Order: sequence, then structure tokens, then C-alpha cells
Amino acid sequence: MLSVPAMRLLHELRLRGTLTAAAEALHLSRSAASHQLAALQRGVGMPLTERVGRGLRLTEAGQVLALRAERVLNEIEAAGAAVEQLSGTVSGLVRVAFVQTLAINLLPRLLTGLAASCPLLRVEGRTAADDAVVAVASGRIDLAVVPSYDTTPLQVPEGLRAEPLFRDPVRLAVPSGHRLAGHRGPVPLAELAGERWVAGEPGTYFGQLAESLCHQAGLVPDIVHRSSDSAVVAALVAAGHGVAFIPAFADLHLHPRIAVKDVEADRAGRDIVALLRAGSTRRPAVLAILAELERHCRSDGRPDE
Repeated sequence: MLSVPAMRLLHELRLRGTLTAAAEALHLSRSAASHQLAALQRGVGMPLTERVGRGLRLTEAGQVLALRAERVLNEIEAAGAAVEQLSGTVSGLVRVAFVQTLAINLLPRLLTGLAASCPLLRVEGRTAADDAVVAVASGRIDLAVVPSYDTTPLQVPEGLRAEPLFRDPVRLAVPSGHRLAGHRGPVPLAELAGERWVAGEPGTYFGQLAESLCHQAGLVPDIVHRSSDSAVVAALVAAGHGVAFIPAFADLHLHPRIAVKDVEADRAGRDIVALLRAGSTRRPAVLAILAELERHCRSDGRPDE
């Protein structure tokens, strides 16, 4: 009546909200996914989904079964981890994802370290283009290195774990010839009145950061340029086209035409965490990656060079 593929489909449907997205995640055609879902509903003898407009929503029975499916899939992964432990080697495939600002510096070092310590392990890396929580929970990614912001902490659902790696404070980036470039100590937010800003894309954390921090000082920032690419932000700041709030890990202080300053602001940072499934926490391969990540984080909270 119940099969692992069908349970996995129901799990994906709960995570992603549409049958089309669930099918894509499992590399199925929508038609195949629809037939699989229909067979599952016939098998349990009650509807698991209901129509809402043109979409589908899980019924109460569907929600209960989908939550059970998640537990079953975690147990299957835990069973695989137990077998890996008995093998005595660190091998297999692990898929990792990083947000862009972390991937640039941290991913190459991680891969280099693992190539030396775990030569039988295959690690596939990518930037976290979609929602990391969904990607990890669904099994498309095994471990994601992501931020948890002070203003919007990462919500970790049941079945996932977040292991803290380091603290990444927010800094102010200004052109090297800017009036604040030589300021000693943290820059008060009131000093930023009248500045032009380079910010992230609307709807993102860094897209909202200039507004949320400036509002602490009663300021309304004049946001002229927007980009989610730290290289573009650096180029615009260096050329004198605005100032920007940036994560310390972006290392813009290495740019010869940029000065990076601390700021006097509340809730202006983020914690960097490794997000993984509870069922994979005993996999030797995943633990090796987590240990290598932690090795690159010094005791003072900054990633090791």
C-alpha cells in the first residue's frame, strides 16, 4: 500500500506546495507524479489532497501521512549512516551548498582540505540558489552553510539541525577617500545622514538592511543602486557611487579603494550555521565535512585563512 517513492513524493509536496515543484525535485514528469499520488490515495482509501483554485493542498490525512513520511525517510538515511559507519571509510557522495558570499572563500578551502583527508569522498558543491531549508529537508542537498540573521533568525523545522560555525557582523563599506574612511571606532548611524546607498535586491535581507539600520537613527536611506553580487557592490562603492552595509566575511577591506568600518547598531549581524538533516548526523561523510568546516573557524569566531 505504501511505498518509499510514494512517501517521498508526499514529503516533497508538503515541502514545496505544488505537485509540479515536487515532481521536478524528484525528476518526474507531472503526469507520472499525478499517477503516483492517485495510486497512493487509492491505497490508503481516503483523499490526501484537495483542490484550491488551480493548485493542490494536503488534507488533514495528507498532512499526517506526509509528516510520517519525513520520519520514515530520516530512518532510512540513519540506517544508511549505520552501514557507512561499519565500513570504516569516509566515502560516498555528499552535496553541499553555500550562499554566494560564503562560497567564494570557504568552499574552495573546504574542498582542498577534504581532498587531502578524505580522498574517497566525492563532494559536489553549489551556491544556494533556492531555499536552503527546503533543499536540505527534501534531500537535494545534504548540508548547507547559510546565515541566520539577527532580524530574521533561521527557522529550523523538526527533522533538521543547525550547527553554529561562526559569527559574521555587519560592517560599513565606504570609498577610501570618504569623510568616514579615517573614523576611529564604530561609526554612529547618525553620521550616515545624506549618504547614497548601494543595497541588496528588494525582498532580501541585505535589500532591507540599510533601511532597518538607518531607521534606528531616524534616517531614511537614499538607495540608488541594488545588487546581490558582492563584487558589484564593491565596484560601486570603490568608484564612489554609494556606501553599503556588507557582511564582514565579504572581505571588502582587502579592496584597495574601500574602507570598512564598524557601526554602532543593534541587531546588525548574522550567525553562520551548517544546516543538515537529523538522519544524516551520524554519516561519517557528513561528519567529516562538518569537522572540516569547523576547523576553518578559529576560536575568535572568524573563519580561518
